Amino acid sequence: MTHRFPFPLLVFIMAMAALAAPAVHADLLPDLFKKTPIEREIWKEGEQYVGLAAQDAGAAPNQHPAELDVGEVRDALRSLELWEKGGLLREEQSTPVFTQGQAEALGRYIPEALARAKPNQDVLFVVRGYGSIALDTLKEREWTSGRAFVVDGRLNLIIGSFKIKKDRGKRNAEAAYGVLNDYSDLYFDTGSRKERSAKMPGRVVSTVGVSFAGGESGGRPDWIILDVAKAALAYREGLVPEDEKKRETAARQEAAKLTIERRQMREEMARLRQELKELKNGGGASARSVEERLATLQALKSKSLISDEEYARRRSEILGDI
Repeated sequence: MTHRFPFPLLVFIMAMAALAAPAVHADLLPDLFKKTPIEREIWKEGEQYVGLAAQDAGAAPNQHPAELDVGEVRDALRSLELWEKGGLLREEQSTPVFTQGQAEALGRYIPEALARAKPNQDVLFVVRGYGSIALDTLKEREWTSGRAFVVDGRLNLIIGSFKIKKDRGKRNAEAAYGVLNDYSDLYFDTGSRKERSAKMPGRVVSTVGVSFAGGESGGRPDWIILDVAKAALAYREGLVPEDEKKRETAARQEAAKLTIERRQMREEMARLRQELKELKNGGGASARSVEERLATLQALKSKSLISDEEYARRRSEILGDI
């Protein structure tokens, strides 16, 4: 006789197993009650994906469809850094939130998804990276997941799971049976507007174009709001060496100086031409002294606005008025 577990008992056993598992493995267990179905797939590679799904229940409509520049989204994501130990300076213990590869993939497919999204849809994503273990001598796969949407012209990013790893004991057991690349059992939390889910080892750095839902203090550190253009520009400027920045600044200042000098020269030449015209027409002779007229004539000659012959002739005329 075949014995079958009643469905309620099976659900109870699964729930107890989840509670008994270590906290670090909680994200690795399938969650039949939280997983959001993908309504439209944009990109998929193994367990990684970018797709469209229904937004959180009760959420205000998004500003979708939205047009964002692929390069700017990629560089805005690359600008995100994490203070793992809460340093006071940007350089203290900061690490990228997304690897170069993750930012490249998300930068390419999130804009495509947003361009196809409806106001009641969010973009869900899962991307894979590699974390260092054993004193940086080995690399281990890890995953980051979340959702993205546009509100008030800014890209909102909610991190659900951050750099989670596959249970090592289970992976070793699978390896004994020759199964090394099966990640189908992983559950990725894609985040929620209602409550924080990501357990990041620190906090994201608030840099140019980067803010957080609810403000920096007491807000949602897992809910990042990006002014994409500003964050991307700040990232690119940060890549420029300091010496090159100084050279570019000096070049801009020199160009501005030359522009002012050229404008002043044009104004001076216009004034001298007007005075030359007056001299040719004999105007202003009674109102101006001979010395002033000779000085003007000399200035015109020194700036090569009149020839030597013209200078001599006009000088004779001025002296003839005495």
